[in-house]
Amino acid sequence: MTHSTPLAAAQDLIKSANSILFITGAGLSADSGLPTYRGVGGLYEGQRTDEGYAIETALSASMFKHRPEITWKYLWQIGSACYQARFNQGHAIIADIEKNKPNTWVLTQNIDGFHHQAGSKNLIEIHGRGERLYCVACDFESTAEQLLANYQQTISLPPHCPQCG
Repeated sequence: MTHSTPLAAAQDLIKSANSILFITGAGLSADSGLPTYRGVGGLYEGQRTDEGYAIETALSASMFKHRPEITWKYLWQIGSACYQARFNQGHAIIADIEKNKPNTWVLTQNIDGFHHQAGSKNLIEIHGRGERLYCVACDFESTAEQLLANYQQTISLPPHCPQCG
């Protein structure tokens, strides 16, 4: 079967598929106003952090353990870039396909939670989701939204737990 456009070919493939796996990354959320992290126009394209680290190093578990203020500095930058952004039509279309084809899954690198907000249920979020924050010393938890409500203000980094300090 020949198709007039690549989109028509994709539609036919989706209609006839028994199982679908969408693999998504930062490009999908760019239409929501979120910056990509690498690539042309990316938040960290060709740059090192102020401290001279690659962004992956600044955000690593090892850095979080030994220099949490550095990790939090860049989490704060990313969070403020994402603050109040919402899912876009691409996320909504994927969620709609899942409603009509229950064996549809999403594998995403994104931590923005947009697939979840759009209604997708079959999610594999390989880097987790940045919506919930947990104190590493006690059982306190909060939302990123609550923490980021003051993102335009200067705060002490790493932030201190309101429950255990």
